[in-house]
Amino acid sequence: MVEKTVFLVIVCLGILFCDAPKLKQSNRRDRIIYGLLALPILYLSGVYVLDLAWPNLDELVHFFFSKPAHKIVEAIKVPI
Repeated sequence: MVEKTVFLVIVCLGILFCDAPKLKQSNRRDRIIYGLLALPILYLSGVYVLDLAWPNLDELVHFFFSKPAHKIVEAIKVPI
């Protein structure tokens, strides 16, 4: 867990180091959007570091798109 935390801190510091000058010059709306985009990153980082069995992004995509995908496959199947 310590290795994962150190890796995550290094990556986050690199991202903040590159983005901080741009964020200082940006308006409030851009900062809010940046923060909203950071929320899933924080969630997935916590799941990664703590090895939690919480839902992941691929499970979310599967939940929303599995039924429509199966319907499309059934619709284009060639009858034998």
